[in-house]
Amino acid sequence: MKGLTQNLKVLLYHRIVVDDSQNRGSEICLPQSTFRRHLEYLDRLGFTTITFEDYNLCMKGELNFPKKPIILSFDDGYADTFEQAFPLIQEFGMRGVVFVLGDRTIRVNWWDRDLAVPTPLLQDHQILELHEAGWEIGSHALTHKPLLHLSKEEMWEEVSRSRMNLEIMLNRPVVSFAYPFGQVTPVIKQIVKDGGYIFGCAAWTGPRFIEEDPLEVRRVTVNERIGLPGFLFQVLGPYTTYRWLIWKLIQSKKVV
Repeated sequence: MKGLTQNLKVLLYHRIVVDDSQNRGSEICLPQSTFRRHLEYLDRLGFTTITFEDYNLCMKGELNFPKKPIILSFDDGYADTFEQAFPLIQEFGMRGVVFVLGDRTIRVNWWDRDLAVPTPLLQDHQILELHEAGWEIGSHALTHKPLLHLSKEEMWEEVSRSRMNLEIMLNRPVVSFAYPFGQVTPVIKQIVKDGGYIFGCAAWTGPRFIEEDPLEVRRVTVNERIGLPGFLFQVLGPYTTYRWLIWKLIQSKKVV
């Protein structure tokens, strides 16, 4: 079991767009043609997509781990996750995890100030269709505010109300949370745990393996800049360990 869980890769995507003309120089955008190549490679290499809910069931012994598990996660809940990524993932018989806001009145990405044109977010009916297709719906806080700038009471509101709103919409438990802007501290992690989540997803922080700290899951950020060889290194090579070692080195220098 341990060997299989340590083989698990958790990828982090943001936007899947039609073509390069939509990038506007943003690293969070990945052309649909490139994303298709990613899925083709994963399919050829024998990876099986799972969700955090699946992982939890596997750890309980209620579900068997596939030999090469991988989680495809999408932050921010952009509408193009449904419009561009979803059809391709369905075509390959795969599933994903999308982190959405608990405040369902927010329609565009107010936090991406570097983008000239606001990007629409998923609508409720799109989230429900993803859910019905086997996708996991996770929380990306209530409004996507940077948690580090908030009081504990405000953090609790962002974390707990988001889960409550999404569970009402989905009529099922929400077990995973993605930290806005990747901001993680021991206090924030404790609030996420107290808020009823099993998993907290970071970006560039956290241990090598998910079982070491499910509340700070290290994910591999995927963007156009890395190219296809870089993507293969991320999913096949010791990339997670490489990034973890760099992070540990930075942390040790901070302590000194």
